[in-house]
Amino acid sequence: MLFHPGRIGLPLPRTFVTEFYCEADYKIAVGTASATSGAVKLNAPWLPFRPGGSSAFPSFTFLGPATEATLLPTGYSTVANSLMYQQYKVLRSTIAIKWNGSNSGNNVTMCVVPAVNTTSFTGVYTSRTSPYARQSTFSVSKPNVGVARDGWFRYTVDPEVIIGATRVEGKADMFVNAAYYNNDPTLTLFWFVWLQSNDLDVTTTTASLFQVRMHYQVQLFQMGQMTTI
Repeated sequence: MLFHPGRIGLPLPRTFVTEFYCEADYKIAVGTASATSGAVKLNAPWLPFRPGGSSAFPSFTFLGPATEATLLPTGYSTVANSLMYQQYKVLRSTIAIKWNGSNSGNNVTMCVVPAVNTTSFTGVYTSRTSPYARQSTFSVSKPNVGVARDGWFRYTVDPEVIIGATRVEGKADMFVNAAYYNNDPTLTLFWFVWLQSNDLDVTTTTASLFQVRMHYQVQLFQMGQMTTI
């Protein structure tokens, strides 16, 4: 789309819709049949792998890139800052997950639930019954279930759907699902992830690679003190 900056005196549009990507890798070994869990920010590209200021997957070993405490989507800090776009609103969020096991003891069932960050799940069993919950299975000894042919599980949702707003309400919202570039929205949503071994007799396993990719479609607005033309 051709943009004419002279009409508003800025070299960039007042609102800017773009996409951001962020990926984190973890090492995880399931030594028992118990469930493990974690959460990634759904409607906040600001430090997406630090929900509530803590590790997204505290029982896993973070491999990279950088550290969870500083990891931002590629290019985010270039356009979202105090001098450019000071606020953002996530229009659409996609999580992609891949489990790379090496033996049958690494076969796992996964449940992913998009929900409000204050939602409290007592276990994988209650999470499975939650609205919008989706399950998949990663296996070494048999085909994956609920996973794309490239091995990735993907789930896309619009924050307004989880919040309970209509399209018009979501478009007009400037408070609940919006935030300053270095903060979370008033109502932060999480991707809750539960993992449980399929082998109920498992005692030891080799470590597995757990990959999580986030894709945010974001509207940036509230232009800062850029040089005018």
